Amino acid sequence: MELDIIQAIELAIAHELEARKSYLALAEEADDPELKRLLQEIAQEEAGHEASLRSRLRLYEQKRFLRDTLSRYLSPEMCQEILNNPESLQLGGQRRQLSVLFADIIGFTTMSEKMDPGDVVAVLNEYFSRMVEVVFEHQGTLDKFLGDGMMVFFGAPLEVPQAAAQAVSCALDMHRCLAQMRAQNLTPIQGMRIGINTGEALVGNIGSEKRMDFTIIGDVVNVAARLLEVAKDIDARIIISESTFREVEGRFPTEPAPSVVLRGRQVPTVSYQVRV
Repeated sequence: MELDIIQAIELAIAHELEARKSYLALAEEADDPELKRLLQEIAQEEAGHEASLRSRLRLYEQKRFLRDTLSRYLSPEMCQEILNNPESLQLGGQRRQLSVLFADIIGFTTMSEKMDPGDVVAVLNEYFSRMVEVVFEHQGTLDKFLGDGMMVFFGAPLEVPQAAAQAVSCALDMHRCLAQMRAQNLTPIQGMRIGINTGEALVGNIGSEKRMDFTIIGDVVNVAARLLEVAKDIDARIIISESTFREVEGRFPTEPAPSVVLRGRQVPTVSYQVRV
């Protein structure tokens, strides 16, 4: 329907162009100077109207492109807030305090080996659809899917109050959502693991002129990914960093997890397990 309307507008613009050409042609043929001037003025008005229509249509298409792009990463509410207040969206090389969440499926490789590839895709699509809904409910931003996993962050492109608490609350609700799906026989997935870290990251459009992605880079991302590995090693459902724990202490049921030396580091990292 939307495409049909745009095509109708483009057709109207084309008619404006043809009408302008017709008025100019008639002006060339007119012998009466007054009539010639009138036709030229009408042609000029048509040109202005055509330019205005093209400009407004171009602005609409740019806004629609932005909306469609943002909807891949953000909830509809956050998309609308950015569209209503574009000055709130500052992209490129901006440092932010964020919470980063990595999640993946327990035993996915073993499960997928026993399934038809088409069924595996269907299972993942259903799972990710539900999980992204939960992420958006907590004002999270979907960064990317990673095979059977996903990376999410809280605190950009718009600032999120208590981003660390939103991240942990999101992780708990993701587990509850999966439990509901299993209770309703909607998925063969048995469980998931999640790692969360909080810290400073560089936020912006990263890539080339032809292909760019809105993402974050920094050590906070690497540590969150390593904490997911810790969750696998100790068979935990949610592992958070010490920096995240300091932000949410007393708000969620937690217990100390073993200090571990993350890959690429020498100093042990303190982590905590959130009880599900």
